[in-house]
Amino acid sequence: MKITKARTIEILILISLLFIGVFGAFKIYYHTFVKPNLYTITFHDIDSIIKGSPVRFMGIIVGHVRNLQREDDVILCEIFVTKPNTKIPDGAVAKVEYNGLGGSKSIEIMPPKTENPDVKGIVAAEALRINDMMEAFDDVREVLACIKQFVEGITPQSTLSAAKAIAEAPDFTIEANKTLDSMAQKQAETHKKFRKLSKFQKEIENLIDRILKIKN
Repeated sequence: MKITKARTIEILILISLLFIGVFGAFKIYYHTFVKPNLYTITFHDIDSIIKGSPVRFMGIIVGHVRNLQREDDVILCEIFVTKPNTKIPDGAVAKVEYNGLGGSKSIEIMPPKTENPDVKGIVAAEALRINDMMEAFDDVREVLACIKQFVEGITPQSTLSAAKAIAEAPDFTIEANKTLDSMAQKQAETHKKFRKLSKFQKEIENLIDRILKIKN
C-alpha cells in the first residue's frame, strides 16, 4: 500500500503535536512541582557529598542532592525537596554531617539563626574536618603549657624576690621632682633679671631725656 503525500504530512503533524504535548506537559510539571522545590547551596568544601546523598531538615529526611557543579572556587549543590508541604525558609543554615556507624554523610539543614530580611536562600556552614580539630587542640595545648609554666614559676621564693626588687627599686619620681623645682627656680630668676633690665632701661631713657632738655 502506497502512502500518499497528504498522509505523510498528516503523520508528521500528529508526531509534532504529540512531541509538543509531551514537552508542554513536562514543562508544566517541572515549573509546578520540581522548580519550587529546588534549592542551590554554595559550599567551599562539599566534604565527599555525592549525587543522591540525603538531605535532612531538622533531622527529618526531606529530599536528596540532585546535582553538583564546580564553579570557580565554590561548589554549587542543588538539592531537591521531595517531602510534600516542606519549604526551606530563607536564612536556613546547611552543613555536612556524619550519620550512622558507617560514616555516611548527608546535608543537615537547620532553621535560620538571623532575622535579617536581606538574607536569601540557604546559607552554608563550612564542614569541620578532623585536621581542623587537631589544629584547634594544638593551640589549646600550647596555651595550657604556657599557663602551666607560669603557675610552676610562682613559688614563695620568687614572690618574695619580686616584692623585694620592687621595694628596693629607686624612686625616680624624687629626682624628677627635684629637676622640675630647679627649672622653676631658674625661670623665676631669669624673669626677675629681665624685670631689673627693663627698669634700668627706663632709667637710662629718662636720664637721656633730661640731658636733652637741659641742652635745649
